[in-house]
Amino acid sequence: MNTANDKKIHEISLSVRKHMEITGVLDVVSFDELAVVLDTSCGEMTIEGKDIKISVLDTDRGIVSLDGKVDAVYYSDPDENKKRGLFGRLLK
Repeated sequence: MNTANDKKIHEISLSVRKHMEITGVLDVVSFDELAVVLDTSCGEMTIEGKDIKISVLDTDRGIVSLDGKVDAVYYSDPDENKKRGLFGRLLK
């Protein structure tokens, strides 16, 4: 049984830097073959790499799966971005 709280549990699984599964996804901010930016229950998550393709996108359940070469994964705190404003984010 899925509940609204299932969407808040954030986990990532990475296999051989080629396949990643992510839960706790609230929204997809942007994506292309070099980077995916997700809004998760633990903050904004950026995945960088090469030839990235989203194979599963289910924001109702909070699940995203992607394939490609993963080079980096990092988070940014959404509260810090709000404090800095537009120019702070652009000059980052």
